[in-house]
Amino acid sequence: MKLVALGDSIIKGVVLTHDGMRSRYTLSRKNIVDQCAERWGSEIVNLGKMGCTITAGERILDKCLERIAGARYVLLEYGGNDSDYKWQAIAENPSQEHLPNTPLSLYEQTYERVIHKLRQVGVEPLILSLPPMNAERYFAFFSSTWSDKLKQNVMDWLGGTTNTIMSGHELYNMATFKIAQRTQTPWIDVTSELIKGNHSRDYLCEDGIHPNEMGQAKIAELIVKQLEIM
Repeated sequence: MKLVALGDSIIKGVVLTHDGMRSRYTLSRKNIVDQCAERWGSEIVNLGKMGCTITAGERILDKCLERIAGARYVLLEYGGNDSDYKWQAIAENPSQEHLPNTPLSLYEQTYERVIHKLRQVGVEPLILSLPPMNAERYFAFFSSTWSDKLKQNVMDWLGGTTNTIMSGHELYNMATFKIAQRTQTPWIDVTSELIKGNHSRDYLCEDGIHPNEMGQAKIAELIVKQLEIM
């Protein structure tokens, strides 16, 4: 039973690794999709792309519709990049208006259109919720090379707390859940499982946003459990 995965760097299997004094992004040798294929005993085509938003995902879908059409299910994993901001632009011009990479209304409209397109070719979508993030780690990561002034500009824009980043992430996660409800699409709750027991930090890379090897294994386990009951 063939599966296809569409999403961003999380579904692609990107992790942050250390190479001497440097940190860099690499592909996990046993990413979420590969582990699902191994555990479920099925071919899974991974069309995830680093930095992908739902609008970019729709373009990938349109190009690959014929390839996707023979699948039984398509895993959809979006929202992290959509809810994010151009932090460098905020740091340099904090007094200007800055919107998320994908405004919320566009995110919802596009996501629902993607679901409709999949069903038109006979494929059932499965929506993954957003994995939890650690806003303090994320802020420290993306601002690590900045001057104190640039860091303070962003903190001022955030209202003095990195919790504002977390709130935006949660807003898009809730929107994703509502999309699943409105379209009657099966939903895999990655978020709740990874924050149980207050251990979400253990599942994340040092950048605060990408699941590490343990996090990817947990997400794969949740996906396979859902597939087994469908």
